[in-house]
Amino acid sequence: MMAQKTKTIVKIAGREYTIRANETEEYIHSVAIYVNRKMNEVSTAQPGLSVSMTTILTAMNLADEVIKLKAEIEELNQRVSELQDITTRNSNPPIHDLSRKAKKR
Repeated sequence: MMAQKTKTIVKIAGREYTIRANETEEYIHSVAIYVNRKMNEVSTAQPGLSVSMTTILTAMNLADEVIKLKAEIEELNQRVSELQDITTRNSNPPIHDLSRKAKKR
């Protein structure tokens, strides 16, 4: 059985959209607020653009963010892997012959 999709109405760039998704209503609204804020940034930086051009530039900006964040995540995952390797190599403590040390006393 498929999960019930959430249906909610959001407002982006002055227009209302009905969104259906497998996420919570709160999450859908937070995404819409983020997209709306990004569209406002583009339209403020370049007033007079058509809605479609503002939308395309916003999509480009968001795609740029996603690609850079994915690269950053990949770099961090690589670093975590390297640190795990170092930790694994260093987790084998050196073996000390305690019996010889006890005899010296």
